[in-house]
Amino acid sequence: MRTPPLALPFSLVVVLLSCVVALAHPPRATDFEVFADGLDGPEDLAFTDDGRLIVGSVVGELKSFDPAGNATVLATVGDPIAGVAVLADGRVLAASVPGDRVWAIAPDGEASVFAEGIGGPNFIVQTRREGRILVSASNENAIVDITSGTPEVVISDVEFANGLAIRESGSVRHLYVAKTLASEVVRFRMYDDGSFGPSESYAAGLLLADGLAFDASGNLLVVGGGQLNVVTRDGLVENLSDDPLLDWPANLAFGQGPGWSTREVYLANFGPNFGDGTDVVRFRYNHRGAPLASEGLEGDGPPCEPSSFLRRRTPLRGGAIDCPRRTSVRRLAVRP
Repeated sequence: MRTPPLALPFSLVVVLLSCVVALAHPPRATDFEVFADGLDGPEDLAFTDDGRLIVGSVVGELKSFDPAGNATVLATVGDPIAGVAVLADGRVLAASVPGDRVWAIAPDGEASVFAEGIGGPNFIVQTRREGRILVSASNENAIVDITSGTPEVVISDVEFANGLAIRESGSVRHLYVAKTLASEVVRFRMYDDGSFGPSESYAAGLLLADGLAFDASGNLLVVGGGQLNVVTRDGLVENLSDDPLLDWPANLAFGQGPGWSTREVYLANFGPNFGDGTDVVRFRYNHRGAPLASEGLEGDGPPCEPSSFLRRRTPLRGGAIDCPRRTSVRRLAVRP
């Protein structure tokens, strides 16, 4: 009697295939080149959905680049710019560490203060489910929610919190935080009611960990201390490149939008003297990228049931799949 073939659940097939791909293709960075130069201390960069690369600078200028490297000035604010993020509504948020505020820049370039009274706002992410806006407040060692425009501390005691990333594995979400002075990345479980779990160490030995970005296979790219490292999906920390074009990059972003490749990564070279860098560098990478605030990355199964997955094939930046779910009213307590 012939044994019938084993029928595996669709979600398990996705997990097995992604694991095979990840094992067969360890992270690799090649072909480093200067994409844009003549900048003034670029510290962060982010892509708009319509295919523009936004780069901030220590002189308070935000430039917008097309895929060919042509630049226009989007806006000039009166503060040095650290973290840059593009919101779902198309506005650009720009954090100023010394200004203790976050600016909002409309698509037409009009700038206004979005939130202020934050202790050294450094990096910004927005969740895709609820649209929450989270900022690392480096000078007060905290993560702050500024969704309403009024800062509210949601996580405390995170020594010099810096780069942020969000990743979902199945139905579980975590907020990843670079603790620069500790050369470590930690993470916090994110609950649908808006609360967070306790701090968990994710990776150590990452020299002055600064900018974070996940690829679509679950590997975490980390820049800091003039290095480009990767934390593989199995938790190993590896140096990815010592290319001479690495001039103390502070942050990085995968290409997205028309004219950009999701297998290219862009680095903002801040410079070893905290603002003396002048260029944006790009390199080829052998995995697709996921957005800095990504949810539903490939590599750990789809973030929804197979039937929903087949109904909602909504591509995200980097090729991930988003299956939004309704959530309860958020509560700003940190779980013990």
